[in-house]
Amino acid sequence: MSMAARHAARWLAFTALTAAFIAVAASADSNTVMLKTEAYVKGPMVYLGDIADISGINADQLASIEVSSAAAPGASKRIDSALLKMRLNGSGMDAVEITGPPSVLTKTMSLDVSKEVLTDDLRTFIQTQLPWQNAETTIDIVDEPDAVVVPDGNVAVRWMPSPTYRWIGQGSFRGEIEVDGQVKRTVFAKANVEAYAEVLVCARDIPRGKTIAGTDLRFEKRAMSTQKGEPIQGLDEVAGMVARDTMLMGEAVSHRSLVPKQLIKRNQTVSVETRAGKLVVRSRARALDNGAAGDVVRLTNPETKAEFQGVVREDGVVVVG
Repeated sequence: MSMAARHAARWLAFTALTAAFIAVAASADSNTVMLKTEAYVKGPMVYLGDIADISGINADQLASIEVSSAAAPGASKRIDSALLKMRLNGSGMDAVEITGPPSVLTKTMSLDVSKEVLTDDLRTFIQTQLPWQNAETTIDIVDEPDAVVVPDGNVAVRWMPSPTYRWIGQGSFRGEIEVDGQVKRTVFAKANVEAYAEVLVCARDIPRGKTIAGTDLRFEKRAMSTQKGEPIQGLDEVAGMVARDTMLMGEAVSHRSLVPKQLIKRNQTVSVETRAGKLVVRSRARALDNGAAGDVVRLTNPETKAEFQGVVREDGVVVVG
């Protein structure tokens, strides 16, 4: 073989080897998408990575491409490969090879939140919100919330009573069902609450204006729904109080039944302490208002007739400044 022929043969062999290497490299760097027959997706969107096995240097980029909206939780939706090709072309990945079945059946994962679960959750919520101390409570869910289907995820229910509900008798409740912190469904329910607690009642008739003593009262268990006003459940709440009106034996004592004891009466001459730093000046003045401990009252100087204000102290002295 001539020298020229040997050089030509070597060149052809080198060219064939180079072409084979390029083909192998191109094959190694190519992106392939193999569709699944069916796939479970979380939603609300279906991504290419959800419905296909992807390989190649752009696998992560391909997996994040949005293909379609997902079906409703618990429902199914079929996605054709033709739609996938359109999505790939739109994302600049038109050279990607798609293999596998002609379509994928997607099923959106879901959670069934039963009526029983929602009812128990509402009952627990009500128990944590009741304002009564040491009360025996009955909670009857008279209109149970409907069962719902929500997307898969971390589920929580946020219950809200009607704004005017006093946690006694029948009330309406709204429950917002959140999945991963987002509200997905809303349910409604009604509950009847009754509480029985120890409240203070009159042990004897108490005349109007009388300062309440511990011996005037006794504890008795009552249904809270029958009480007028906010009932009193502790003796410390009646200390220094007087009867607003005459109360009869057996009558429950509420906050509106009592008023603070008046330590100062209008036109009464009272002791006044005026403070200026560490200096305290004591004097006398005439009260222009009635006042209980903590009240701000108007006073007048008996000599100059000048008016000023002070705060009534528990001992009846009015403190100025």
